[in-house]
Amino acid sequence: MKKIILLVAFMVQCSFGQTKKETAIFNFDPEFNFYASIPNDFGNTYLAEANKPDLGLGFQYNFVQAKNFKLGFGYDFIYYRVTDVARAGNYNSSRYHSYMGTLGYELNLSKKWQIEPYLGLGSAKLKFKSASRKFGHQTGTAFKLGTKASYRLDKTFSTFAGIEYVSAQYDVNTAPEWVSFYDHATRFQVNLGVKIEFAFQ
Repeated sequence: MKKIILLVAFMVQCSFGQTKKETAIFNFDPEFNFYASIPNDFGNTYLAEANKPDLGLGFQYNFVQAKNFKLGFGYDFIYYRVTDVARAGNYNSSRYHSYMGTLGYELNLSKKWQIEPYLGLGSAKLKFKSASRKFGHQTGTAFKLGTKASYRLDKTFSTFAGIEYVSAQYDVNTAPEWVSFYDHATRFQVNLGVKIEFAFQ
């Protein structure tokens, strides 16, 4: 799935890279976002009650822009340390991986400042591991809704800060009384990062 998304994005970039000269509607200049995230899980869920998150990392690639709309995909990773072995199991870490398609809308407040609300939808996976052994994983779907404020340093580089609401739903096989504890997760996270834009003329 990840390889297919990357291949499609690359083909779009190569096939339509010259379109910008012919029309102002679509822009295929690449935009890369790299960020660190501060996650805060909440609710009566496995990640919120039996784990403590470390700093997360994320990546966002926007490969096409139509007017102010941006289409892309992203990846998020968060390392969780298990704090309640009784409810987590015989492992010491939970690792969150997510791949999402995203759609954003950039609002230019000035030459330097932009605000971009966005949403994303894709896959989520939790991997469970101890120091010397893997304990399997859970898969599911994830949804995010967020916004970020960017400050342009020059034509290529910007810094940004943002906040997201993220919800994930997992496929689980456990006793009925524990399903609602393990089958979903919700969190807010604050993102701080750098945006890199390339303009090919």
